[in-house]
Amino acid sequence: MTADAMDDFGSPASRGESALVVTTTTFVLASIFVAARLVSRFGVLRHGTADDYVMILAWVLALGMSCAIDLGARRGLGRHEVDIPQSWIGALRGSQYAFTILYNPALMATKTSILIFYLRISRNTQNMLRIASYVTLAIVNVVGVTLTFMNAFQCDPVRAAYDPTVSDRQCIPIVMLYLCSAPANIMTDLAILVLPIPVLTGIRLPQRQKTVLVFTFTLGVFVTIVDVIRIYYLQQAVRSQEISRLGLGSGQDLAWASCTAFMWSAVEVNVGIICACIPTLKPLVTKILPFMITDPVSDPVSDPGSGPANTASFSSQAKKKKKGSGEPRHARADSYARIQPLSPAHMGGGGGGGTQEGEEEMGFMDFLTMPPELSPTCLTRTPSAHTAHTAHTTHTAVSDNTNTNTVYFGFVNMRRPKSMLHTRGSESLKYCTLVTILFFLWGFSYGLLNALNNEISKIAHQTMSQTLGLTAAYFGAYCIGALTVGQYALRRGGFKATFVTGLVIYGIGTLVFWPSAVLSSFPGFLISNFFVGIGLSVLETAANPFLVLCGPAAYAESRLLAAQGVQALGSLTSHLLAQKMLFRDIRGSLIEVQWTYLAVALFTVVLALFFYYMPLPEASDAELQALADASSPAMLTPCGHRSQLRLPLLTTSLVLAVAAQFLYVAAQESVSAYFSLLLRSLSPPSPSPSTPTYNLSLSPASYHSIAHTLFAFSRFLAALFALYLPPRLILLASLLGALIFSAVTTFSPSPSPSSNPSHIADPALLIFFFEGPLWPLIFALGLRGMGRRTKLAAACLTAAASGGAVFPFVMLGAQHSMGVKGSFCVVVALFGVGLAYPLYVNGIGRVRAVVDPVRAQDGDLLPRGARCDDVGPRRRSSGIDFFFRKV
Repeated sequence: MTADAMDDFGSPASRGESALVVTTTTFVLASIFVAARLVSRFGVLRHGTADDYVMILAWVLALGMSCAIDLGARRGLGRHEVDIPQSWIGALRGSQYAFTILYNPALMATKTSILIFYLRISRNTQNMLRIASYVTLAIVNVVGVTLTFMNAFQCDPVRAAYDPTVSDRQCIPIVMLYLCSAPANIMTDLAILVLPIPVLTGIRLPQRQKTVLVFTFTLGVFVTIVDVIRIYYLQQAVRSQEISRLGLGSGQDLAWASCTAFMWSAVEVNVGIICACIPTLKPLVTKILPFMITDPVSDPVSDPGSGPANTASFSSQAKKKKKGSGEPRHARADSYARIQPLSPAHMGGGGGGGTQEGEEEMGFMDFLTMPPELSPTCLTRTPSAHTAHTAHTTHTAVSDNTNTNTVYFGFVNMRRPKSMLHTRGSESLKYCTLVTILFFLWGFSYGLLNALNNEISKIAHQTMSQTLGLTAAYFGAYCIGALTVGQYALRRGGFKATFVTGLVIYGIGTLVFWPSAVLSSFPGFLISNFFVGIGLSVLETAANPFLVLCGPAAYAESRLLAAQGVQALGSLTSHLLAQKMLFRDIRGSLIEVQWTYLAVALFTVVLALFFYYMPLPEASDAELQALADASSPAMLTPCGHRSQLRLPLLTTSLVLAVAAQFLYVAAQESVSAYFSLLLRSLSPPSPSPSTPTYNLSLSPASYHSIAHTLFAFSRFLAALFALYLPPRLILLASLLGALIFSAVTTFSPSPSPSSNPSHIADPALLIFFFEGPLWPLIFALGLRGMGRRTKLAAACLTAAASGGAVFPFVMLGAQHSMGVKGSFCVVVALFGVGLAYPLYVNGIGRVRAVVDPVRAQDGDLLPRGARCDDVGPRRRSSGIDFFFRKV
């Protein structure tokens, strides 16, 4: 077959023609938008900024990358190996090598231009947007430079990447490298897409301009979609062949398998350039097609509080000024002097601010139209009697709002809810239901990680110690995350800030799983589990006390038990999903599972935005202290006589609660880690590993499902009992039940090979039932009476989950001398020592007064100074109060 014949796309099967056409078409479109941007910036505004020059660099790199694909398509890219003549191999490898070097710099330059644009529009107003843009900019450039060098030096020696005559070489599989780096692209794409949303939704513009503005910025979602499509084809390339380490073009049919992935990589860059140029085209569009953007003078602005047509857009005013007779630029600047940008307090502060004059007049689109020297952030206006009075009133309102809403978090002007300590009835139910979504999320993640760790151990043939190491990374992160990021965010930013922070870290952890699954890397799985653990620990640091505090204090334990029951349902759901769908056909690779984690990451982003905009109630330290004063009548009212012992009593209670939580989680994870091994040890050896035999009534998988169901059911049942019984008694009964049945499991005689070992398996199931309510009960009781230290106490109780990282290893050591069943004596010891806390809260009268506060007839706590006989008996009036009774 001659080279001339091969140069024609029609003869052999090839994907190169489609790659050439699509790449060239998208690059031409990108070039048109870049040209329009340059005309808009340099021709209309007669001024360019740093983001324009970086975009020119991105276009030059995209030109080189597109040419490399087009040249490769003409020299065998997209063909099967047998259809590529030997004389083309050098050109093919050269074009592939050029593409791999240019792809990351082109993508990096495109994103850098967008982020510099964000920094320019947020100057002096949007501190949060600026900080987030700087962080994203650093990530984009560090990752981009690192990947560029990895691509450039993918082979040893370097020339082996493009010279087919080099025989002795060692190379990194380039498609695998692209697939591993995909999470970084997705993460930065989502950050660039999400960052301006709070600004866009907070500005005040005529409806048409605001619609156009929001639409142009949300076009970035197409880049994310293209990135996901690219990942799919990269995954197809990995699956369709076994890529060797000999370099580009040396894998089996690499030119055929990677062609579509390379094409979508070019499309990703070109579409990114298009989306980055669109927001800068307003000056040009205003001159050519003004009706698309400019509203009629009578159009109201999009915010209902902004008034009628007299609040015309700044662009209309600027246009009238420009029609004047050749004013110098400084004169036009003086004509803009009435425009006052929003202060940082307005833009970055709480959500309760009212309508401000500057907010009505200043629009985001206007900033895109003006050169920097005319930017309102650089202008001042001459004060008048009206403006001086307005400025004084505004400053006073903002100062008052800032002082009274220091823990509120958000840009949107929404009515701030009252303190969570005063929410009742349907209002409390609404907020608690929203936060319970987070409980389901981390329950789903916990169950998925457990199933995933088991599958990883099978695929990688890991030892039991390595499998436990993955669990240890997850629970060990609880101690670090809760005591550092969690407590800081909760005390300084409030519940909403902590929710958003935890979701962001959790989303990063799910994306880190992606390269770990591609490479089946044990260290990668450790890092992924660690980040997921940190993110969920931050969430738990805020979510658990939120459920405890949001609503009548008399029913705090019931609310938390119900929410934790939803968390257990999430674990059960993910367990069944993994068992029936995700891990059913795993054959030596976890690449398919990564789509589940990508879906979870995208859902996390949506959830973070939802909580960002949702107004949630908060509670200050002063309010928490007042609640503690009202909830401890034995020490602060005439009913008690030990107020001077308050501090050591509460300190002792917190220390014992943290210790009990640590021991409980240690016991729970020890039981969970070895439950399957216990069931297998009760059955005789199977003649064939593929067809195991069991003496049990059900299979181990069915026992696991029953165990998760009992765990969830016990929490809902305890939530119902806690409406009428003191939670301390439920805690004592639950811990005693777990202790008894773990002892029965441990010390029951071992079954004979022919007998049914259900007398051991069934008590082991009941361990799950009785341990279910322990975490929420210990958490809620441990927060009672903490006052201004409530948030710190919540962080300490969350960090106590790190017990799950330690004692499974202790139990593993006990198995060497005592066997699987005998090693459950570690669980008996943990429950036995943990029994000290419920005995403490039930046996000491002053502590009972803290955890069983005197209640009024409507379920509220007794106000400070009231006498015990003013309110009657301590028995709760009704569980219906939590849902319907209001103050």
